[in-house]
Amino acid sequence: MSRATALAQLLWWLGPWQRRAPEGVARESHVLRAGAASGRLADEAGRTPGVRELRTYVYRPVGTPLGAYLVAPGLHFDGPDDPRLDRFCRILALAGFVVAAPRLPGYLDLRVDPSVADDLELVGRALASWLPEPEKITVFSISFGSWPALEFAARAPDLVDAVVLFGGFASLGAAFRYCVRGELELPSGTVAGPRDPLNSSALFLNLLPFVDKPGADSPALATALRALCYRTWGKMELKAPGRLLPHALSVADTLPVELRPLFLMCAGVDAGTHDLAEAALPQAMAALSFAEPDEAIRALSRPVVICHGRDDDVIPYTEAHRLREKLAKRVAVRVLLTGLFGHTAVERVGPTAVAREASTLLQIARTLAAGGAVRRTF
Repeated sequence: MSRATALAQLLWWLGPWQRRAPEGVARESHVLRAGAASGRLADEAGRTPGVRELRTYVYRPVGTPLGAYLVAPGLHFDGPDDPRLDRFCRILALAGFVVAAPRLPGYLDLRVDPSVADDLELVGRALASWLPEPEKITVFSISFGSWPALEFAARAPDLVDAVVLFGGFASLGAAFRYCVRGELELPSGTVAGPRDPLNSSALFLNLLPFVDKPGADSPALATALRALCYRTWGKMELKAPGRLLPHALSVADTLPVELRPLFLMCAGVDAGTHDLAEAALPQAMAALSFAEPDEAIRALSRPVVICHGRDDDVIPYTEAHRLREKLAKRVAVRVLLTGLFGHTAVERVGPTAVAREASTLLQIARTLAAGGAVRRTF
């Protein structure tokens, strides 16, 4: 397949006019580390202690590959089993690329954990060993996958072509604070942004060790917070005011009575949510400083393309500008802001918006079509 054909495929499948997933793409499953399940699978089967399984899916194109992608998923309990991410990987493979998309145990459990970067590195090195020399990997990250993606590129520059960040963050602290406050910090001042209310449970799964309330260390509380995520994520209608409450109350009923008030605060449906998060954030950010991308950026030697949705309600688009400021001191970088893609899906837009966004869609598709050789486009 030629790069021109790859570009045409990407434009067709990534545009807002196309919702289906491509058929006929081969997907393999490779276990790089045996162990217990994580994420939704662990809670459905019953959680067990010990080493967590590290599995990666590999999507293969028909014919000789044009290049290879390592996809770093975001903080999601299904990882590449989420239909939206699986669809994206299939599109890349249809366009002519080998794609590896791992199930990262930490992120499957909705935890920001040092293991995430280490596990992505294991998968990246395995992918490199499966490729013919001198093939280099383009790293593509989604949302909270930006930190481990940059970390891998900094650790293994000899294996990496370039990094493409979609919806990433320049500061984990800023991303967490946006989840609490929903405020955009603009040159003109602070304004309200489109905060996703369904993310409070995932935020508190990472804040619980720093919450000074009885029961905060209860495994049952963490299980209930994950259960609320399983039940509500991906349901856009539940973002409307008041729509989350019945689901939170239903999950709360499964908990001991003494844990229910704290659960409802962590779920984001109680007046105390804001104060609870604000009290825990300083200690949490100090403990989670390993996930700040600054150190990786200082060691980076590969170019970066930053893509971000203007209406992203999880990580605000202002983080794209801050990432550019940090990266531009080290490597070549460009930013592509779009109104066609939100944080969780392709936006439903009219013909006027499609025409207005056509140039950015073309630039994103051209970047992806250069997989394995994105660095040559700078």
